[in-house]
Amino acid sequence: MPWFRRAVVLACLAVLGGCAGFYRPQEGPVGERHRPRLEAAWAQPEIGYSQLWRIYVRAADPDGDLDKVWLTFTRFGATYVGNFVYLPEGQGRAANGYIQMWARPRGGLNLGELPIHATVEVRVEDRAGNQSASIVFPFTLVSTQVQEGVQPPAGFSQQVRLTEMDMNMDIGLGDAEGGRDGGM
Repeated sequence: MPWFRRAVVLACLAVLGGCAGFYRPQEGPVGERHRPRLEAAWAQPEIGYSQLWRIYVRAADPDGDLDKVWLTFTRFGATYVGNFVYLPEGQGRAANGYIQMWARPRGGLNLGELPIHATVEVRVEDRAGNQSASIVFPFTLVSTQVQEGVQPPAGFSQQVRLTEMDMNMDIGLGDAEGGRDGGM
């Protein structure tokens, strides 16, 4: 009966994926000439723990079907699973604005373990699955509050919030009580 179990599992996954409304099937032309361009990306290089952080993105797509922005965080040589968010309607040909997130990595983080020096890799993808070249830049997460609202370089729209997302860094260094033993 292993084939029957596999068939049931696949059917359930297909139904759940469709019901969630999260999955968009890939569609459109593929290949190098259809690849979107990430023209620029920028974020404040130092951010205070639990402050609002904006990553500015300017991208274009020759086919007009920009679909997602991917962010991948790396620190100490470890890369966390990349996370994507869909771009809002009307941003298919050109996207210019910011992605907003709270600078709060997941996991038990003690403020004494800050600063955290890391990088974020930004790339965009269109509906056909074509991905842009990525832009990687460093940032530091510190325990003190830093000035928010630092002006991005010229060419980035400060009025357009493209989307919001979570900071996908699962730290897990300490716990809320200050120890590294998971509270035991």
